[in-house]
Amino acid sequence: MRIAAYQGPVAFRGWEANLAATLDALAKADDAGAQILCMPETFLHGYFPAAAEARAHSVDLQSDFFADLLRRVAGYSPTLLLGLNERRGEALYNTQVVIENGRLLGRYSKNYLVFNYFERGHEFPVFERDGVTYGIIICADSSYVEPARILAMRGAQVIFSPHFNFIPYAGVDRHTRKVRACHVARAVENEVFVIKANVIVPKAQGSPHFRRQGVGVGDNFVVDPDGQFIAEAGQHTERLLIVDLDEDRMASERRSLHRVDAAIAGVLAAEYERITSERPIEEEN
Repeated sequence: MRIAAYQGPVAFRGWEANLAATLDALAKADDAGAQILCMPETFLHGYFPAAAEARAHSVDLQSDFFADLLRRVAGYSPTLLLGLNERRGEALYNTQVVIENGRLLGRYSKNYLVFNYFERGHEFPVFERDGVTYGIIICADSSYVEPARILAMRGAQVIFSPHFNFIPYAGVDRHTRKVRACHVARAVENEVFVIKANVIVPKAQGSPHFRRQGVGVGDNFVVDPDGQFIAEAGQHTERLLIVDLDEDRMASERRSLHRVDAAIAGVLAAEYERITSERPIEEEN
């Protein structure tokens, strides 16, 4: 399977520029023979710390706007994974839509939230392209065991991990190393390929949008089931990462860590129940 992951700048509030970048990436991925293209988290409009601004720059998937977007991407062969702020009635979700041949196949909405004006997704769908099963986790989801594990248990052989990393200067190096380590962990413990797609945010854009100084470095990569980085886009450089994944390594007989002991799983479920009853999980702020 050949996949593509976009790394590049995002225009806050500028959906026209972001859609143009998406269409350009789609065309290049199509020319390269990629079967799936993953764009970064909330790429269509940007990522906002305030609920009012996120709502003002959000999309109803039943709207004429989204129907027009589907028509505009219909002429490309790759399956498109596009991040956006999704509006469902009064609720907002951090969503990655899955579009193929101009048709909405489904969506994944982020579960481990950074801003609590979003609602949790609570669903972990898997999708298929050319015989390969894949799923999606979004940014902070990659720092936790459960989302990727659920997808792998449902048959995912490849997991896409779109990000919108905007980090204060002092924490950039530490955060970048931690994100890399988390993706290695998710790949190894689930015996899957993990693909990261991230934005680049220049230093000059930090203050108006987040009221702090920071930067988004990109750092796209692909990790194989052994935890090896088989492709990297580098930092601060716009690039469409195109990688061939070895489908022989996705075969079920090669995934020994997928064996589950019922007794151990029962203890784990009981421990989750105990912990959550004592200390309900809260979203990060």
